[in-house]
Amino acid sequence: MDAQKTALYKRISGSDGNRYKFYCELSGALACTTEPIRAETTEEELQIAWETVGKIHFNLCHKCGKWVIDAVYNADVWECVECAPYEAEPNYCKSCGIRIDKPFGKCPACGHKLVYEGEGSEA
Repeated sequence: MDAQKTALYKRISGSDGNRYKFYCELSGALACTTEPIRAETTEEELQIAWETVGKIHFNLCHKCGKWVIDAVYNADVWECVECAPYEAEPNYCKSCGIRIDKPFGKCPACGHKLVYEGEGSEA
């Protein structure tokens, strides 16, 4: 396993400091955005952002080393669903992570096509 130090991120520069947006490495979903952070170096800012805000929104896949959100993490085996797929697809949007309680063809939040437990194909 070759784990990254942080999840994928984007730094947003501002006059009051830099904000960091952290993204799921599997789905690409935005998991969190920090408040402005100031430090002597951008590396220090990133470390502060990750340790104080970002890390709590992610799980580390113990097989491939990707930082992923709960929606694409198989907690039974501590691996992402790419490395350890569920036997049946869970009721969530793979794109944005929102839980889907009623059958929809597309996610009501982001419009992504959905897959439901037992179907095995896109709805």
